Amino acid sequence: MRKALLVVGVQNDLCCPGGASAVPDGERVAARISAVGSAVDHAGDLVIAAREWLPADTESFATGRRAPYCVAGTAGASFHPGLQLSNRTRQVFRSVDPEENGHSAFLATARDAAPLAELLHAADVAEVFLGGLPLEHAIRATAMDALRRGFNVTVLQDCVAARDPQAGRDVLTSLRLAGARVTSSGEAILSLYKSGEARL
Repeated sequence: MRKALLVVGVQNDLCCPGGASAVPDGERVAARISAVGSAVDHAGDLVIAAREWLPADTESFATGRRAPYCVAGTAGASFHPGLQLSNRTRQVFRSVDPEENGHSAFLATARDAAPLAELLHAADVAEVFLGGLPLEHAIRATAMDALRRGFNVTVLQDCVAARDPQAGRDVLTSLRLAGARVTSSGEAILSLYKSGEARL
């Protein structure tokens, strides 16, 4: 059984100061996620980057319930420049209104319309490492969805950021209680090299 790193929402509008929906300190996760991605890639496992890729006419934008962000094809929807991943990384795109459909990356699909869950099952993935933004919404929803689907989930606590620090701490506690493991990026990388899955 293989592992996968699932990167969620590490995009300019969510990471960069002044981004349309920026998470405080969100930019700090990019380098740490990149390091984990390198180790996972060296282990021959799967890296998947999930992108918000929202139509300009998304209902919650049109009705003013929230400001537009990560609009498909815009600079705000591009990956943060500090996110450095292998060209073997798979991408999935979530184009459904989060206000109506939820925030889980499992709503995303690849260019060929393959759902995220299908990509994970096709690669025989049993454990998902999870990092990205924001913790209270996309990360929480994705982790819970992965647990419900039978995956082992490890949330990389220094690879996530919350809009509200206390809410973020509460989310990590609730995810532990739900069965997820919470650890650091360094511990995750060390585990890959100790197991012999990744090699320098």
